[in-house]
Amino acid sequence: MALDPSAPLVRSPDIIASEVDGELVLISIQDGKYFGLDPIGSEIWRLLEQPHTPAAVCETLQSQFDGDAAEIEGDAMEFMAELASHALLRAA
Repeated sequence: MALDPSAPLVRSPDIIASEVDGELVLISIQDGKYFGLDPIGSEIWRLLEQPHTPAAVCETLQSQFDGDAAEIEGDAMEFMAELASHALLRAA
């Protein structure tokens, strides 16, 4: 699933998030699936508490984490697309 970098996204209201042993875990109320997030994934989830465009999320990550800007953007876009494909994110 390709994301429009300029279309705002926000967390789905049907997701419960909890920290377990230092890892953020998301649980889908609708289908009972759970997802564990690494520190960067957790930051993306935190940012999307309020509507943000994928491009804005990528810019924030690039300022917070060391690494190649294009790689950070590519990985973040792929991750947000995966979250959206599992209905963890929705259009704002």
